[in-house]
Amino acid sequence: MIVAVAGEKGGCGKTSFAVHLSGWRVCAGRDVMLVDADRQGSASLWVESRLQQELPAPSTVRQFDRGLRRAIRDLSRRYDDVVVDIGSGDGAAIEAVMRVSQCVVVPVQPNGMDVWTIDLLDELASEALDLNDNLRAFSVINRASTHHANRDVIAAQEALRKFQEVEHSEVVIHERSSIRRAVPAGLLVNEYRPVDTKGIAELQAVFQLVFGDTPPSTTHSCGG
Repeated sequence: MIVAVAGEKGGCGKTSFAVHLSGWRVCAGRDVMLVDADRQGSASLWVESRLQQELPAPSTVRQFDRGLRRAIRDLSRRYDDVVVDIGSGDGAAIEAVMRVSQCVVVPVQPNGMDVWTIDLLDELASEALDLNDNLRAFSVINRASTHHANRDVIAAQEALRKFQEVEHSEVVIHERSSIRRAVPAGLLVNEYRPVDTKGIAELQAVFQLVFGDTPPSTTHSCGG
C-alpha cells in the first residue's frame, strides 16, 4: 500500500504521522519503506535514531523532485508498504504522489490559516482522481487544544466538512507532550515514558483510518 502524508503549511505534524504509520506497520511484521520527501529530513533522522537504539525501523530513502513518482512506484513493487512524508507546501510533489497513492492523510491544525490551505489540496486530489480512482484523501485535525472551553476544533470541523475530495475523518489529535517528545527521541508514542494512553489512542485512530486495523503494540516497544 502507498500512503502519503501531506500538508501545505509547516508545523502541521505530518512527520509525526508518517513515522507512526510506518513504524507501527513494521511492528506488524510488514516490510516498509519510509520515503523522506521533505528536505528537512526529519523522518530520516528518526529512522537513524531508532537504528542507533537498536529499535525496529522501516527502511528509508530520501527522494525529491521529478523522480519521486517513479521511485515510489518502483518501491511499491519491492515493499509491502510505502509511506511518504512530503515536504510542506511542495505542490508538485503532492500532485505527483497523489497520482500513485491509495491514501493521503492531511494533518490540519484547527485554525483558519491551516484550514484555508485545504482548498489547494482538494483541487489537487480532484485532478489526481481523474488518473487514480483508488485514491482516498482524509484530513485529520492535529495539535488541538486540550482545554475544555476551546472551540477551535468545532469551527475547523465545520469548515473541513465542506471540501469535496479531501474527506474530513473526524479524527482529532490533541497537543500531547508525549508525541512532541517521542519523535525527536526516535521513539513511537507507545514507547515513550511515562505512558500516555490518550496520545497512543489518538494516533492509533489515524493508523486505523489508513490501514483498517489497529497497531500490534500500544503499550511497549515493538522490539521487546
